Amino acid sequence: MQHLKRIKVFSEDLQPGMFVAELDRDWSESTFLIQGFTIEGPADIEEVKRQCKFVYVDFKSDEDFQKHKFLTTSSKTYKDKLKTAVNANYNLRKQLKPALARRQKTSRLLKSVVDRIMLGEDFDLHAVRESVKDNVKAVLQNTEAMLMMTMLKTKNEDIAQHSLNVSILCIGFAESLGFSEKQLEDIGMAALLHDIGQVKVNQNIVNKKGKLNENEREEVAKHTQYGFEILSGKVGLTPSCIDVAFSHHERLQGQGYPRGLKGDQISQVVRIVSIVEVFESLTSHQTYRKGMSVMDAYKVLMGGKKSHFDEELILRFIKWRSIFPPGSIVEMENGEVGIVIATNKEQKLRPKVLLVLNEYKQPRKERMVDMSKMVLDAESNPYKITRAYENMAFGIDLQEYADKGLKIQLT
Repeated sequence: MQHLKRIKVFSEDLQPGMFVAELDRDWSESTFLIQGFTIEGPADIEEVKRQCKFVYVDFKSDEDFQKHKFLTTSSKTYKDKLKTAVNANYNLRKQLKPALARRQKTSRLLKSVVDRIMLGEDFDLHAVRESVKDNVKAVLQNTEAMLMMTMLKTKNEDIAQHSLNVSILCIGFAESLGFSEKQLEDIGMAALLHDIGQVKVNQNIVNKKGKLNENEREEVAKHTQYGFEILSGKVGLTPSCIDVAFSHHERLQGQGYPRGLKGDQISQVVRIVSIVEVFESLTSHQTYRKGMSVMDAYKVLMGGKKSHFDEELILRFIKWRSIFPPGSIVEMENGEVGIVIATNKEQKLRPKVLLVLNEYKQPRKERMVDMSKMVLDAESNPYKITRAYENMAFGIDLQEYADKGLKIQLT
């Protein structure tokens, strides 16, 4: 990769990772022993500021340089120009790559936990806790990509995939509610292990293609008791982790199981996980039905407000997740179909969409449109979303687009 050489940067604008190639004076006039070094952290920045007004930096790429200019310029017009330039080379895989890596690592870990429990063996709680901590950091640093990751559904989700998605969504939602990082780790762990009791249920019933009969439903319902028994024997788990495994199917007016808890008997953490768990299940493909669209899942949740779920938390969840969250498949008024790439925080009904199918539902040259701006279609009409669809609608596989690493033009 060709580097951009000798870019003047004021010392106060230095960031970790930058390579200082020259100073504003001769190296012999400084205390730096190496002529050319990488800024490792705040201490290095303070030392450069103490000795130099400015330095010359080698940027690894034009993209890194543009990010630097974006952070340091005071001109709103220039910032808007730079933002468009960055979006003009939007690389879906680059955004998702670290999120996909976290997904794969945690999924492998959770599958190993499931395997060990099925064999009657113990599992490494420390490894699970460290993985959750890493997931919390990833959500805080790369929110939209981590949330989009939860939309990468397979035809038949297993316990590991479902639990991981619930955990990621709970971390993101709880962060929006003001949870501390420690609390995020706790709810992330609780959500990741909430369905662990499923491994003790007859797997022929769990994997049955079709709706369960009454006896089979009773057997599946035992997974909450199994989860309680598995986790109660683990030293180091917080009470909320065990409570969530035992109580995530309880409902506000006592219709749930296994204990028929009501109202204040159900903790806030359990209420949050219960909402997210149902949402994730509804939007996922099951052996007996295809996944719902996000909007249809919201309707189900709203149908259970007050009676089954905490109304305020449902409303806040929908506001946080938005009508068209990243990864949603949407159809435009002109018939074109796209994938929501990012949500505009100020205009959530006008997200950024990657158009992938034309009005005849055939593949088209990919095009990124920012619907918060007046972007027109081929007929000079502004783009407008008319409907959101379930995952894999029109044969669109988000995983495939992530793997292709598309570069598309923002127009």
